Amino acid sequence: MLTARYRDRRPVIVLAALLLGLVASCVTRPPRPPAAPDAAQCLGQLAAQGVRFTTIAAPVATNGCGIANAVRVEQSAIAWNRAAEMSCALATRLDSFERDIVQPAAQRHFGRPVVLIRHYGAYTCRNENGGHGRLSQHALGNAIDIGSFELGDGTRIAVETDWRGHGPRRDFLHEVAKGACRYFNVVLTPASDALHRNHFHLDVGPWRLCSVG
Repeated sequence: MLTARYRDRRPVIVLAALLLGLVASCVTRPPRPPAAPDAAQCLGQLAAQGVRFTTIAAPVATNGCGIANAVRVEQSAIAWNRAAEMSCALATRLDSFERDIVQPAAQRHFGRPVVLIRHYGAYTCRNENGGHGRLSQHALGNAIDIGSFELGDGTRIAVETDWRGHGPRRDFLHEVAKGACRYFNVVLTPASDALHRNHFHLDVGPWRLCSVG
């Protein structure tokens, strides 16, 4: 039989239990994942920006490799040395990065635009360098490696030879690398490690790292 004192306190106890349960559910409930980007909207944006591309079938998945919303880009705001397969998300960022960061920096330091970007590739099915055993963002079409920039007069500004140099070539590369951090989630340069001594790694993966020295 309940005592009179317990009966008097029972509503308070029930209310406290309900409040504790509510607090616990707020603490332990996982955050809602962000909505996935709309594939058609991304392709429409890419076309509106004037990027030369074709949609392609995603590569056959091997060990988790594959590209979501895959495109083959022939040229974005600046011509490339060769076409590259990548995600639409990466392609849109690259085009904006070239327009907003690369070209203004080239005008400031050289008085002329960049007419060609030389890259070492985008999609490739492999793990990250460094032995982590984790898929590289290249394996998802979310990364590209850029080795050099070429001006209309034939001047080439190469990451390998000019990053640690002096004068406008060095200044241009450092400005471009810092600006890239506003457009890409990961930016790796020769300041990162020896594996990136000759290129910028730019990716739109889930992690955040800006290593520009």
